[in-house]
Amino acid sequence: MGMAIKRGMHEEVDTLPEKKEYYESRSFTELYDEYFDRVNRYLRYRVHNSWDADDLTTTVFLKALEKFDQYSRTNPFASWIFRIAHNAFVDFVRKNREIPVEHDDYLADETDETWQPEQQVLTNEEIALLRDRLELLTQDQRDVLTLRYFGDLKIHQVAEVLGKTESSVKMISYRALQQLKKLYEGGDRIERR
Repeated sequence: MGMAIKRGMHEEVDTLPEKKEYYESRSFTELYDEYFDRVNRYLRYRVHNSWDADDLTTTVFLKALEKFDQYSRTNPFASWIFRIAHNAFVDFVRKNREIPVEHDDYLADETDETWQPEQQVLTNEEIALLRDRLELLTQDQRDVLTLRYFGDLKIHQVAEVLGKTESSVKMISYRALQQLKKLYEGGDRIERR
């Protein structure tokens, strides 16, 4: 819907269409259904065990429900819910004085029982290798990659969650992926920082 601009005496020229503003009209229940698995997957990677991740996920959505009337529907829900999830994770770590450690379920989704046992073993080894390599990255790099790939957020949403600029998130992501590539190429020769 462009606005006509007068040119000269009798000419009118259409301008570019106005940018449509974002508005989230879905109910909390619909948003819960869409985002529960993504938040849970993100938290399962970040905490010590799956029970804690499930408890944290519940806490995140309870906080979100309590504060849903404060949610600005002109901003994406993903940014808002993952900020709550990230803050809940940080609070959990501070409270428990826990440094996130390895866990067999971090990256694994439910197993496909149609797979061959050999394939399952290879997949588990690949997951363990990825987990080991991710632990060698800086905290900022892990935060960006886990929100981006485990939380399935867009760059601008990751920036909102972490309170960083989009260009900063892009640079952190680029450097983290480059570091992961080097770690994979270096194999077992890479030592922990």
